Amino acid sequence: MTTMKNLIRSYLDHIFREFQGKSVWVDGKKERVKPFSDLFGKASLYIMRHHLHPSDILALGAEGLRKVSVDNNLKIRDESIDILLDFAQNSISREKELVISEQFLLKQKLDQFDLLNKNIKEIERRIEDLFIETEGAILLSIPGMGVVTGAELFAEMGDISDFDHAGQLIKMAGTNPIVKQSGDRNPSYYGVSKQGRRQFRNIVYQVGRSLAQNNPEMNQRYTVLKERGKHYRQAYIALGNRLIRLAFSMIRNHTLYRTNQQNYRLYDEINKKLRRANVKRFYEKFVASETYQQSA
Repeated sequence: MTTMKNLIRSYLDHIFREFQGKSVWVDGKKERVKPFSDLFGKASLYIMRHHLHPSDILALGAEGLRKVSVDNNLKIRDESIDILLDFAQNSISREKELVISEQFLLKQKLDQFDLLNKNIKEIERRIEDLFIETEGAILLSIPGMGVVTGAELFAEMGDISDFDHAGQLIKMAGTNPIVKQSGDRNPSYYGVSKQGRRQFRNIVYQVGRSLAQNNPEMNQRYTVLKERGKHYRQAYIALGNRLIRLAFSMIRNHTLYRTNQQNYRLYDEINKKLRRANVKRFYEKFVASETYQQSA
């Protein structure tokens, strides 16, 4: 998917260079301004396919762009329309007749992108249906833990009954810190061992990054780690290790995620991650179940 996106970006540079954004001076500071916050969102993809060249944008004008937005349910903001028109008016792109081949190739790549995206979504739906049947699906009650990430982590952890404590899982991932101590000196920590499974180690890092960005409590811990001088990669690994300990406890003791965050609602957390049928299955398995009620 990354390779496909990069190819699309290269054609955009030829057809409408500024479509991906450009640096402008705002209040004496240079800032990156983009017409669309998500280059591969619905509105941006539609414009790419149908009205990409600056001459197309100018021909539509503000009213034409608004009509396109309404007719196709694109929800393009007026601010985005203004930026598009400004960028089109001052674009350094070549004339439309000179980029016909690039436009043809771009549409081919967009077709491939749509097909690839559809296949990925179908795979993700299948992963969701399989994951919800496992004990690991309880991890979805954790803010910042998505379906695919949770399924990967649970698969790497394996059967936790084979382990006595979470530290063994951390060592298996190779994210346990290396400790060096000489004589009476305090122990020093030098990175992680990297002596475990590489794929497991990678998912621990990805989990830590997601939690730092999407879990309020973990974000606070991330901030503390950064203030202590930890590199962001070290902080992500530390959060990932903490999540392994939490996951081990939740799965073994049949307990849902617990937090003091006032705005946390289990239903809201699950509803944004799962399809309706699987939300029902989650509640039947982890909330209505006597096993989990007794542990909650």
